[in-house]
Amino acid sequence: MSAKEHIQSLLKEAEIYRSQGLFDQSKEKYIEILEYIEKNKVALKDNKIIDAIKEKIREVDEKLTEIEESTDTPELAQEVQSLISNLFSFSKNKDTAAIEGAVAMAKFGQYEKALEEFEMLINEGALPLMAAMNMLRCHLSLATPEAAITQFKRWVSRDELGQGDLRYLRNFISDQLEKRGIKTELPQVGEIISGEKKTEEVDEGVLDLSSIGIELESGPRQGDMVEFDVTFQSGNTVSVIIPSKQKDMADLFKPGSQLSKVQCCSALAVFNSCGQVAGISKIESGPNRGNYSLDITITEE
Repeated sequence: MSAKEHIQSLLKEAEIYRSQGLFDQSKEKYIEILEYIEKNKVALKDNKIIDAIKEKIREVDEKLTEIEESTDTPELAQEVQSLISNLFSFSKNKDTAAIEGAVAMAKFGQYEKALEEFEMLINEGALPLMAAMNMLRCHLSLATPEAAITQFKRWVSRDELGQGDLRYLRNFISDQLEKRGIKTELPQVGEIISGEKKTEEVDEGVLDLSSIGIELESGPRQGDMVEFDVTFQSGNTVSVIIPSKQKDMADLFKPGSQLSKVQCCSALAVFNSCGQVAGISKIESGPNRGNYSLDITITEE
C-alpha cells in the first residue's frame, strides 16, 4: 500500500467514526495521519491536506467539548440500542443473553433503557437476582444511591423477589453504601420460608460479586493487589472501571491475557480465583465517559 493509499484509508476510517458519533476514535485517526506523514516524511505538494486535517481535529474537539459540557447522556436511536443489545449477547440461554444485552446497554451509558430491561426480566422471573443486582449497580453508577435504596425498599414491600434474594441484595447494598460513607436504615427481611432456596443459581456457580482484587503481573506496580468495585456482572464475567488518569494501568490488560491471582468478594464470601481479560474499552458516554471499562471472566484456580 502506497503512502497515499494508507492516508486515504485512515481518512476513511476517521470519517466513519465521526459520522457514527465516535469522536474520540475519529480524533485518534486524524492524529495518526499527521504522525504518519511526519514519521515517514511523506512528500506533499502543499500543506492543504495537513491544514484540512488540523481543522477536522479542531471541529471534533469542539464537539467533544459540547458533549462534555452537556449534563444529559445522548439517547441512542431504538435500532442502535437493539443492535448493541444483540451484538453483546453471547449466551445460548435466552435469559442470560437478555441480561448480557441489558448490561451492554448500561455500559454504553443507556441507563434508562437498561433499567427498563432489568425491570422486565424481574417481572418475568428471568434470573431475577442477577437482574436486580444490576439494577442497583445502574443506580450506583449514576451516583444516585437514594434511588438504589428506594428500589430495594420497594422490593421488600412487594412480592417480586424471594426472601433469600432480598437478604442477598440487602447485604450487597449495605456494603456499597458503607464504602461510600452513607449511613441509612435499610428494612429488615423476613425469615426464609422452608424449602425456599437462599439465592438463585448463578451460571457456572459464580456468586454475584461486589468487588474484585487483581494482582498486577507487570508494570511499575507489579505484585500489587489492586481492588475494583464491580459495576456490572453477567454470569461469570464482571465489569470494572479504570479511571482515565490511570491509562498506564489500563494498557496492562490485553484481551485474552490470563490473570493468575484474582480475589473475589461477594455478599456471602471472599475467595481466590483466576481470570481472563475478556475485553477493555474506553467509555464514550454517561457519567463514566473517558474512563475505561475492563471485562474480566472469572475462572477456576
